[in-house]
Amino acid sequence: MGAIRFRPVRTRRGFVLGVCGVVTAAGFGTDALRDVPVVWHADDQRDIPAPIPRDPNIVRSAVNATFFRPFGRMLHPGRFVRRIGSAFGGDHVPPAANVNTLDEVPSSSWFTNRIGLFPLSVEDAARGPAHGPGPTPPWTVVRPKTQGVTPGFDVVDARGATWVVKFDSRGFPGMATAAGVISGRILHAAGYHVPDDRVVTFSRDQVRVGENVAIAVDGTTRAMTEQDLDALLAGVERNADGSWRALSSRFLAGRPMGPFDWKGRRGDDPNDQVDHEHRREVRGLAVIAAWICHFDTKQGNTLDMYVEDGGRHYVRHYLIDFASTLGAGGEGPFPAACHEYSLDAGAVFLRALGVGLYRDEWRRVERPEGLEEVGYFESTIFDPTSFKPLEPNTAFANLTDRDGYWAAKIISAFTHEHLRAIVANGAYRDAAAAAYVTEQLFVRRDKIAAYWFRRVAPLDFFVLDGRTLRFHDLARERGIFPNGDVRYRLRTAMTDEHRRSDRWSAWTVGGETRADLGGALALADTLDPGGSGYPFVAAEVQVHRGRRWSSSVTVYLSRATGRVVALDR
Repeated sequence: MGAIRFRPVRTRRGFVLGVCGVVTAAGFGTDALRDVPVVWHADDQRDIPAPIPRDPNIVRSAVNATFFRPFGRMLHPGRFVRRIGSAFGGDHVPPAANVNTLDEVPSSSWFTNRIGLFPLSVEDAARGPAHGPGPTPPWTVVRPKTQGVTPGFDVVDARGATWVVKFDSRGFPGMATAAGVISGRILHAAGYHVPDDRVVTFSRDQVRVGENVAIAVDGTTRAMTEQDLDALLAGVERNADGSWRALSSRFLAGRPMGPFDWKGRRGDDPNDQVDHEHRREVRGLAVIAAWICHFDTKQGNTLDMYVEDGGRHYVRHYLIDFASTLGAGGEGPFPAACHEYSLDAGAVFLRALGVGLYRDEWRRVERPEGLEEVGYFESTIFDPTSFKPLEPNTAFANLTDRDGYWAAKIISAFTHEHLRAIVANGAYRDAAAAAYVTEQLFVRRDKIAAYWFRRVAPLDFFVLDGRTLRFHDLARERGIFPNGDVRYRLRTAMTDEHRRSDRWSAWTVGGETRADLGGALALADTLDPGGSGYPFVAAEVQVHRGRRWSSSVTVYLSRATGRVVALDR
């Protein structure tokens, strides 16, 4: 399979920041216009019995993701027909199934709207999911981790909280621990549910082995001793003062139910009503993962938790374990990160066909000189469309332009100040490393936004103020495109609930992100008194940045209330 390539979508429906109402999920996907509050909270947190924990076979899941699902997509007849139709303005997959009439993702057990819709302070972005202090010493080891690339252990701190403690690969101190905390904070600010990850430093006298802790040594299991802890820590590099640096991840609240699958639904969760590959926040994660080079998106790095909230019990869906990001891997710097699948037939074929003449793009990537804590993370050859995780991802393969724009809008909301404060949580010892990572994130941010904002006009957050329609040009406001000769044009029409229009007005052209709709509303009152035939007014807007007029964004307003009820892209 090749890289994820993004195709245009022309399906019409969309988003406007409107009345923040709470209604049921029955409002999702309704094409008919209705003058009702917009859905901003999904009805997926109803009280349910505890599901059966999932424990999928790692090998079987990898084979399924790498071979069977990609071939299934390739041979799917409906997908094939839609892909042919995409040449004429369609799309290769159905649109996301969990968006509201404003083309936005309501907050749910999967996602909470943060920086994409609401102002997020620099302090809140830096704090992330953290609540209260970090792991407070002394620590009591309750479970060791002796398998895998790096050692670790679970501890209970002095406050009774349980944390997973993990270390950097030997020879690369600070790399994975910093990447894990930084990427977790970014994903949280974007809106995903993630654990509280922090960089910690501790000394030997702050940790001890608990009672009745078992350890497997040479094929046998016995009680763990302080000498075992010493041996475990001996395999980890120490700081100059003799202390150790680690990433601590607080146990999530609730009961673990195993990972979620990127495809289908959880059959024993009645709240899980949308196929995961058709959820926009899951599809759009492909763009955010490309931004931070989060290549290890296998099922095992997700986790469903059966939680209690206000007397209700339901499943909340988490992303976990972000150490394999920012060009770092489990064993240190990973040059092929985000450039190839683990088993990439396309790349192997090109190398064989080139007979030594073909050079993989990722071989041009170099680590920044002198910054030992930074992996293969750069922005010069970064291509927003060529991201590949280790395993092909069913949901990522369903990404549409509208999904990509949604993610790019979130990414473009991160300012230099947000990113600088988030990166500070990675606790790089070299200030130059922190500055470098911050700058690469910012440049990659702009590349991603530029790509998607060219495909989908970034005109957003429409509101009717009196009789003036106001909106935002995100590309202009967030510095994605140079401030040159920018013009906007708008036309209006009366419409019925099925978006059928009486007639469109002529285009009016201006340089401001506002338009007077007084004339259009007055004409509607004259031609259709009371709004019985055409209860809505449509306003179609385009932007011109010196080359051609963009695709359209059409908003629909209720004549009775002035409410923006829908948006089409």
